[in-house]
Amino acid sequence: MKKINMKEKGITLIALVITIIVLLILAGVTIATLMGDNGILTKATESKNKTEEGEEEEKVKLSVAGALAKDNGGEIKEGYLDEELASQFGEKGTDYNLEGSGPFTVTIIKSGRIYLINEDGTLGEVVEREGIEVGDYVNYVPDTNAEGYTTEKLSESITGSTDNTSAIIQDDLKWRILNIDASGRVDLISESPTSQTVNFYGARGYNNGVYVMNDICRSLYSNSSLGIEARSLDLKDIEDKMNVEGKASRDGYINGESESKTKYGETNKYGSGYNQYPNLYAQENGSGINTEEVKTDGIDVNADGYDSPTTEDSSTAEELTVKQTYYKSDNISSSYFDDQEFYDMVFNTGSSYWLASRYATCTSPAANFGLNRVYNSSLGGNGIFYSNGNAGRFQQISSPRSFSRV
Repeated sequence: MKKINMKEKGITLIALVITIIVLLILAGVTIATLMGDNGILTKATESKNKTEEGEEEEKVKLSVAGALAKDNGGEIKEGYLDEELASQFGEKGTDYNLEGSGPFTVTIIKSGRIYLINEDGTLGEVVEREGIEVGDYVNYVPDTNAEGYTTEKLSESITGSTDNTSAIIQDDLKWRILNIDASGRVDLISESPTSQTVNFYGARGYNNGVYVMNDICRSLYSNSSLGIEARSLDLKDIEDKMNVEGKASRDGYINGESESKTKYGETNKYGSGYNQYPNLYAQENGSGINTEEVKTDGIDVNADGYDSPTTEDSSTAEELTVKQTYYKSDNISSSYFDDQEFYDMVFNTGSSYWLASRYATCTSPAANFGLNRVYNSSLGGNGIFYSNGNAGRFQQISSPRSFSRV
């Protein structure tokens, strides 16, 4: 009978156990080498992310350089920056978002990275503000103004209306945080519009409307010791917070019916008898005076337009080309905004108020020039001058709503 060598069998089992332990150790080392904080795969991923981030930042810088090159003043203009970003990244609202009026906030949707661009084209540092949220009430106290906004500043020669017969007094308004941008700046909004209304009528109402609304808020609700200059809420403040669904609704708006209908962003031409326009319109983006090509290097519809009120009225073109910049949304949907608190503060106040923004509508047979406003939970506007030379059928009345940036 063959003898079993127990020693040899024991050595074999021990060797097997040791081999398994060594393999486990090697596997652990391999996994750590591949997957650990300093692992090959981790390092490769970090390197890939840094490369993509570098390429993305370079595209942002190229967009800024392109926007600066298009502006003779050497400052970033939103329209130019938007064009350059679109050429680098794709579709606004889908591939990137652009907010603000200087500094600007650019969010690249795929990566989620946020870039802060100053007016001079430099990239700023993104600041996180802790302890405050959109919707919070704040104890903001403007400078005292006992005189109010005088009737001389609201005269017919400025507003086009004879019904502004009382000075607009300073109200004791409550203030809330409307927005916190990437630079850490905080936008405040009055909880309600001013208690008094202001009327605008005709070409002069169009020319001076935005200036007067902003000037009312500047005069009554600024704080010089804090360096805060108030202005009126405008359409851009709202559009900056619209999501893709909201902007798609705006872009799909069609004015009119049958042959006379015009889509938002499209143009229409007006000939003899229907070719008058408020003088300020000639300076605005979207206007075409004696040309089919509309202006793209002019002033924005949210801009004051003048450094002081003008007594200019209207002019007549040989041919007038008008871009449809008006749209409306009755009972505007909260789904158009990702920030429900923002939506509630703007549209759920139960009040109507002017927005410091102008618009043009390609109505038939005459174009219509007006001022935007919020009325209850709807977004739209009031026409106050027509290209056939007529003023609005009645004098439009609403209140400004104050906005401050801290």
